[in-house]
This record gives sequence, structure tokens and C-alpha cells, in this order.
Amino acid sequence: MSEQNLVWRTDDTKKYYFGTELIGYGQRALADFDISRIALPYLRELRDETEETVHLGIEQNNKVVYLQKLESPQSVNLKSRIGGKLNLYSSAMGKALLAKKTYDELDEYLSKETLKPLTKYTVTSIADLYDQIETTKKRGYSIDDKENQDEVVCIGATLEKNGIVYGAFSVSTPDYRMNSKRKKQIISYVLETQKKIEQAL
Repeated sequence: MSEQNLVWRTDDTKKYYFGTELIGYGQRALADFDISRIALPYLRELRDETEETVHLGIEQNNKVVYLQKLESPQSVNLKSRIGGKLNLYSSAMGKALLAKKTYDELDEYLSKETLKPLTKYTVTSIADLYDQIETTKKRGYSIDDKENQDEVVCIGATLEKNGIVYGAFSVSTPDYRMNSKRKKQIISYVLETQKKIEQAL
């Protein structure tokens, strides 16, 4: 642990102290806690406006980790739980987070990640994923169109302030409740919620 700077020991007293490597983890944990606390009232409002399930997540080790799940008042079967993980490449929150990375960071991520199909709609081509990421960058929101779970569509966006990406959130709805008018409405709600939370950060 000493070699990894997780702890250090004084020569005179032989006592151990937390090392510098843990500082980043502490700051990250604090940021995660703050984003959850700050975002929650706005995410509840988004859930009530859309009557769909709303998630909040952060990126850890090339995955999205759920911090919050606000259930839809309507019946829906979503395979998600707080603390659960998602692929970046197949989820709305993940693709929103990928759109904030540099090309070098994307190349590094894709060099370690295999794009495995979770449904018949999952993007498994690196070229197609890059196209989706570019589209996400231009329009400011991402879409998971039944790519992570059959018959579930998600619209997501990141939460960023002063160049720091704190996480991402999404609205998830069964495909049968989605049409072009409904999609535009949810996108509008997502972008408005993004604006409110980022102003509160």
C-alpha cells in the first residue's frame, strides 16, 4: 500500500497516514455525493413531468454506476438498481459521457472495451458508435434506442460545470409509450432539467 501511495509512515513514530493517492478518491466521492444531493429535487420534478423512470449515474472504471433511480408511477419493468452498472457504449447516460471525452480518451476506452450486443439493436461497430457520439455532441443529448434493454428507450444528458463532468441522467420509457411527439417532449424536459441542475452546481 505504501508503494501505491495509499498510505505512508513516519520514520520516527512509525504511525501510518492516508497517502496522496486517496485524495482523488475522496474528492470524487464528495463530488458524487454533491451531485446526487443537488440533482435530486430536479430529477424528481423531471420524473413527475414525464411520469417515466429517471436515473442519475456517474462514470467509474469505464462503466456507468447508478446513484439514483426514481421510479415511474406507471408500470414498467426496468433492470436497474442503485449501485448497478451499465456499459458506456449501450446506454444513454454512457453515450452522453462518451461525448464529453477527447478523441484520445475515446480511443483508449475502445481499446479496452469489446462492444458486445445486449439486444439486436446494440451498436457493435466502432464506426457507428463514433457516429452516435458525434451526433450526441451536436444536439446535446443522447439516445439509447432499445440498445441496452429490449423495448426500453432512454434519453440522457450530462451534468457539467466549469469543464468538470459530474455525471449524467436519463429518462427511460417503454418503447410502446414513445412516439415522435413524445420524444420531442421528453428531450425538451431533459434539456431543461440539465440547465437547472447545472445552474445549481
